[in-house]
Amino acid sequence: MNKNVLVTGGSRGIGKAIADKLKTQAYKVFAPSSRELDLRSTESIKKYIEANLKGESLYALISNGAIYANSSLEEMSENDWLDVIDVNLNGAFRVTKACLPLLKKNSNSNIIYISSVSAQGESYASAYSASKAAINGLTKALAYELGSDGVNVNAIAPGWVKTDMALSILKTEAAQRDNLGATIQNRWIEPKEIADLVDYLLDTKAKAITGQVLTIDAGL
Repeated sequence: MNKNVLVTGGSRGIGKAIADKLKTQAYKVFAPSSRELDLRSTESIKKYIEANLKGESLYALISNGAIYANSSLEEMSENDWLDVIDVNLNGAFRVTKACLPLLKKNSNSNIIYISSVSAQGESYASAYSASKAAINGLTKALAYELGSDGVNVNAIAPGWVKTDMALSILKTEAAQRDNLGATIQNRWIEPKEIADLVDYLLDTKAKAITGQVLTIDAGL
């Protein structure tokens, strides 16, 4: 069985952890940086897929690319709002649409979106929260739409994962204590823990799991 996997945002943070994990499991992983595959551009996505997958089938799309705007809605510019929505939501649409013909070539394939617990709402993150809430809705809708084609669609909603993005938000020890202390386990989530869950969902043992948003948040 072809085991090609495309991981967007795969050069750093959660995406890199996912790519590194899957490479140890005999998947052929494509993990472009944002310079190699621009989620704002349909043409960039199309060129990357054509150049690298060359029409081969795709076993899984891991849609992870995202940006964050740390601002109150009152102070947020329209451009910042639109940029977050364009990368996080429209980018997921663009790459999913481009990959669908290759996913459908496989009788057993997967789409996994990296969402966030911020989809439930978070102060100073209205654009990010809105984009991730929409991703959760997209997950449910596509699970119904693609089930008959053998495509499982799920999302993973992490809490505070120790990445550069999270550290740029929780800049001080006090902010980290306040936010991590609100979790049952009082700790960061490691990117590898997200990668382990992705690896499980791609296994045929998880074939009955689709249309789900799986939370991994250390007990928020």
